[in-house]
Amino acid sequence: MMEFSDFSYDENVTDSFLTPDKVQNYFLKYTEKFDLRKHIKFNHKVINVQPISDNQWEIIVEDLKNDEYKTITCDKVFICIGISAPWIPKIEGLNDFEGKIIHSRDYRSTKMFENKKVLLMGSGVSALDMVIEIDKVAEKVIWINNFRQTHGAQIKLELSDKTIDKSSTVKRFTKSGAEFEDGTFEEFEIIALATGYDFTFPFLSVDSGISVYDKLVQQLYKQIINANRPSMAIIGLPLFSITMPLFELQIKFCLQYWSGRKNFPSKDEMLKVIQKDIKVLKIDENVHKAQCLGLASDEIYYNDLAQTAEIKPLKPVFIKMCNFQVKNSSKNYRNFRDYEFKILNDFEFSIECLTKEK
Repeated sequence: MMEFSDFSYDENVTDSFLTPDKVQNYFLKYTEKFDLRKHIKFNHKVINVQPISDNQWEIIVEDLKNDEYKTITCDKVFICIGISAPWIPKIEGLNDFEGKIIHSRDYRSTKMFENKKVLLMGSGVSALDMVIEIDKVAEKVIWINNFRQTHGAQIKLELSDKTIDKSSTVKRFTKSGAEFEDGTFEEFEIIALATGYDFTFPFLSVDSGISVYDKLVQQLYKQIINANRPSMAIIGLPLFSITMPLFELQIKFCLQYWSGRKNFPSKDEMLKVIQKDIKVLKIDENVHKAQCLGLASDEIYYNDLAQTAEIKPLKPVFIKMCNFQVKNSSKNYRNFRDYEFKILNDFEFSIECLTKEK
């Protein structure tokens, strides 16, 4: 599930859970296979993307190596930048806290948490990894999370008595701790924010048709196409998804329309679909992030893309494997990587546990 359909990993790569270096090596070989390097501009930074007509864009690029600016005109724009800007919750008093504050993006080791009282906020994979490690060295950990609202599933972990699993949210921070919505108060020395990332597009002009509000990219048809200016597409927004097969599916969706094989609905029709999809793709009423897919919505989204654009859908085995792994990790997060998956056909897969289950 970490490869594109037209190029496979080397035969000697058999791991089900790949290390970053193996994924990077795959991308390098993919680039060589399809002679893509000549199209890539290294050491260039996009400064501004602005529409100059309904179907044309002007892009200002900074050549960092030669310290000069260039202007490019193009007909279509793919935005594939991912997410890297930390999302910091807006909670009263956060700036008044006199201890240390760290975001998971900057987390490298547990040294700073040794024998400290820690408040950890977050319900994603980063929070899971951090709480398991910090629990081993900290004096006390107050962990604020709500997995059911975020993922549609509850994660079970075996943590020490030093870690308090708290579902109540922070009402306000003080210089030395926080008051919670349930009326309790806790003191701590470090705030660890595993609160995810925000979608930011600093290079887009105000008339680009794209805006972000409350961690949701607005007015994207099928979470891809800029409904205000359909010659722009953003790839890879849905979180907790089958990454590379999804990216490929989204790109093929765009090309069906941009090639003229399919015609876009009117802007009004696209906006109506957007509002409908936001409701359908919510995991439950408490989840406001429509770009956060979970067990209840991922298959709906993948199949809808294929049906709408009349393209080949994702193999059902990918979705089955992903859903199995989400459920498996919720039962045994510490050891969920100790399994080897083998795809048998488009619908079935096998599993082998590589270590003795605890």
